[in-house]
Amino acid sequence: MLPLDHPGPVLGSAVDTWATVAVAIGTIGTVVYALFRDVFMAPRRRPKLELWFDGSGSDQVVVETAEGDAASVRLRVVNGPGKDTADDVVVLVTEARRVEDGATIANATPIVLPLTWSGSTPPLTVASVHPGSERHIDLLHLDLPTGDELEVQRRWSETVPLHLDVTPKPAGAQDQLVPGTFEISVEVRARNADAVGYVIPVDWDGRWSGKAALWDHLRVEPPRRVR
Repeated sequence: MLPLDHPGPVLGSAVDTWATVAVAIGTIGTVVYALFRDVFMAPRRRPKLELWFDGSGSDQVVVETAEGDAASVRLRVVNGPGKDTADDVVVLVTEARRVEDGATIANATPIVLPLTWSGSTPPLTVASVHPGSERHIDLLHLDLPTGDELEVQRRWSETVPLHLDVTPKPAGAQDQLVPGTFEISVEVRARNADAVGYVIPVDWDGRWSGKAALWDHLRVEPPRRVR
């Protein structure tokens, strides 16, 4: 027989009760943390992608190609600081609309092809963008003429097109823009980020007055977000 002052079953029951309470508290804490992480932290860290263009910097360059020099216009895909890495980022050209007398013409040229990431060989259309960083993507280029300057000016015509840097090249030459004013619609997509849409105004007058004056004839404005 146990002495009267022996804790016996009472103490054991109390220990079991507190152990159960501790386990319950731990479980509740885990659930609360998971909810906090999913409801509050995950959306805050979700990648936030933007499209930038700076005509005074390295977004307008003349590059060497296998066929000769080309004037290249590039955009910058930017991910916000403190965000997660944006995975499988694609910039898709959806359409090009011609603008006349300040009014957008209703009929658009559908394209729906991805742009090429700058400097990628072979051309890549999918990439990652790390938090707080940016990557260039090629928008369009113009093949520059070669030969004597006077001869170039004589044979240069207003039929020289701009080439959108989409991959693959469409069979119907929808990637070629004749001289004029256009609004190019693009969509930035990623596996783990919301899609955003932009319109990029482009004006190409088709004239040639030398390489130094190139950007007086080919003018690109910063992307305008539409959604």
